[in-house]
Amino acid sequence: MNTSFLYDEPGPDEIRRSRRIGIAAGIVCAILVVAVLLRLESHGQLDHKRWAILFDPETGVPQVLWQGYVATIKAAALAMVIALAVGLILAAGRLSTRRSVRLATGAVVEGFRGVPLLLLMLFAALGLPSLGMDLSLLQIVVLALVAYNSSVLCEIFRGGILAIDKGQTEAAEAMGLGRGVLLGRILLPQAIPNMLPVLVSQMVILLKDTSLGFIVGYAELLRQGRSLVEYYGSQYSMQLYVGVAVMYIATNFAISFLARLLTSRQGRGRRTKSAPGGDIPLTPTPVAGAAR
Repeated sequence: MNTSFLYDEPGPDEIRRSRRIGIAAGIVCAILVVAVLLRLESHGQLDHKRWAILFDPETGVPQVLWQGYVATIKAAALAMVIALAVGLILAAGRLSTRRSVRLATGAVVEGFRGVPLLLLMLFAALGLPSLGMDLSLLQIVVLALVAYNSSVLCEIFRGGILAIDKGQTEAAEAMGLGRGVLLGRILLPQAIPNMLPVLVSQMVILLKDTSLGFIVGYAELLRQGRSLVEYYGSQYSMQLYVGVAVMYIATNFAISFLARLLTSRQGRGRRTKSAPGGDIPLTPTPVAGAAR
């Protein structure tokens, strides 16, 4: 789609000005990076011996960080799967034709969305045991993550479904299709590709939110990194926290890459299905008995 009518095309002077601004900004950023590196070097933070602690098995640092990473992935994966399922159920309730169901589901969604995730985690850790529910630390973290993220995912699903042309809903209802078939077989498959970027962003947020598990004592990645800093001292704090940050960033990049791969495959699948009968023959088929 050509959007040039929305703004004036930049002229030669504007292009040169933008180029000069870009070059100046790049130079300023380079100077800042060099200044930071020199500052770190003056304090010995770039010494390879300090960074070697991240890779030396004898120090126990790689093992401890890996244990925290596994705990983070375990909590995030469980919460993602459950939150997606619960979010779909809540979205179906929000789209129900019954007003009572819509109101009840809306109250649940708005309630969990309005409460900070940290408060949900503290309630799961301190409030539920008083009700006789003895949960493990993993269950506490997953429960809080599911309660908050399922309500957010519900609104994402609902918005994506409502964005689809209402003509498809009217056609399905005219054919006598049930509400469940309409949502699960017609609307949702069309909405998911458009919602995928938002869903991936929410999954990344969920992964980072597992770091709040240290409040209740869950041995996730950030808590393990902090325990290593307390053990080895502040002289290694930068190296250890950078190592933790790199593990988070690498995981988030992997999630985004898988999402882009899935989107591209879905796009190819839709293009293939658009011509189920294959290419249309250009040469007419002779009819038996026709004049030669």
